[in-house]
Amino acid sequence: MNRILNTAKLDFYAGLSMIRLVALLMLLAIVIGIVTNGPAYAMMLTMVFGVTSCGSVFSTYEKSRGDRLFGVLPLKKSEAIAGRYLYALITGAAYIIAAGIIGFVMSQFLEDGFDSLTYWATVGIGFAYFGFATGVAFPIYYKFSFAKAYVFTMIPMYLIAVAYLVITKRTDFVSNLTQIVDFFTEHVYLAPIFGILAGLILLLVSALVANLIYKSKEI
Repeated sequence: MNRILNTAKLDFYAGLSMIRLVALLMLLAIVIGIVTNGPAYAMMLTMVFGVTSCGSVFSTYEKSRGDRLFGVLPLKKSEAIAGRYLYALITGAAYIIAAGIIGFVMSQFLEDGFDSLTYWATVGIGFAYFGFATGVAFPIYYKFSFAKAYVFTMIPMYLIAVAYLVITKRTDFVSNLTQIVDFFTEHVYLAPIFGILAGLILLLVSALVANLIYKSKEI
């Protein structure tokens, strides 16, 4: 367990090189939220940028050839994967907390406020998106490297758009949306719980896939 924690710490220190970019991205999310008068936009953009900054650790290791470090350390490949995904989980948690604070603070300055359902649903959807996007990107990075695969990290957004179009055309999703909203209006606390659980499950599945890819890869 200590080796997994130490691996996550290495990733954390590697990610510190992106701290200025992270600050700029967070500021951009806030500005867009203010311009659009929408805290939800700022919260979702925060999570989108969170995926970008989380994946940048691959770029840092590649530039410094830090991936070779794992080849000489007394570290199993499965432990390296566990450490990387633990880092991703902690990063996702930090970003969703930041997004929640940003959304709450911004809502205090809006005339119409920010209803609790929209707030907590955005928290849940935001973390679910983080788990989905990170879950898609990480195995791709392990397979092809960051430099070659970065362009493919936009795949999650395309998949979400395509899935939405298919669902709305082939199902009665739009008419059922009112029932879904009514359900979560009566059970607001379930919105973030479902979203967080979905994000965790997606990260777990991704970790299993990445582990299979990494085990067959020569360092």
